[in-house]
Amino acid sequence: MQRVIDAFREGLDAYVAEACDRALAERNPFYSRLSRELLCVSVTRVFEAVLEDLEAGTPRTLTALLGAVGAQRSAQGAKISDMLRGFEVGFEVLTERFAERFRDDPEARLFWEMARSRFSYAGAAALADAFLEAREAITQAQAEEIFELSARVLPLARGVLLLPLVGRIDGARAECILEVLLAAVSEHGAKVVLLDVTGLPVVDEVVAPHLVRTASAVRLLGATPALVGVRPNLARTMVAGGVDLGGLVTLARLEDGLHWALGLLGRSQGR
Repeated sequence: MQRVIDAFREGLDAYVAEACDRALAERNPFYSRLSRELLCVSVTRVFEAVLEDLEAGTPRTLTALLGAVGAQRSAQGAKISDMLRGFEVGFEVLTERFAERFRDDPEARLFWEMARSRFSYAGAAALADAFLEAREAITQAQAEEIFELSARVLPLARGVLLLPLVGRIDGARAECILEVLLAAVSEHGAKVVLLDVTGLPVVDEVVAPHLVRTASAVRLLGATPALVGVRPNLARTMVAGGVDLGGLVTLARLEDGLHWALGLLGRSQGR
């Protein structure tokens, strides 16, 4: 409806200013970190997109804009609830001002309410979807970094390798870790491999078979495996769960493991 569009365009600057003031007054955790000038630039872009879509009759511009904003804000560490609240504040201001402007024009109010319902839903969905997709991508990237760390084999001394295990181990991760470890054992001609479980949250009936299988594969290459970093609470959990490590040597600290490995190498070289 043209008269609503005209009123929107006429009062755009005032509506932007009021929306910014209200968002800042609420002390929204994300928006309170922005300067008023920067916040007003963002609100102006959203309101201009709404205005353009009112004229076109479809929220295409708004959803595209909020999709980009959602991804950007996610990377900046914003919370989705803060983003949605800021979006809601903008529509609250517009609805209140149009209710006053068209107090005696029910047709115009109905037009805006129908548009607001459709646009706010589509915009919030686009914002949330993009935000969550970006957050999932960040989480996945972090998980991959952790995985790379947990699959990194470190030479400690001549003939001794260390494999720090971090995070949870499932079948897929266990296969990759095993592949990386066996390649390292072969490359370095390792005689002792220390599996450091300090970074594992638990060693239970699910994780233990992976460790035993890894140890068995290491033995087939002529190296001796040992488990290091077995904390008291981890040991209690293993005992309570009846975890069978198949005779795998276990040591409390990495330092103990290194001394044990060097001693083992010394004995083998002395023969």
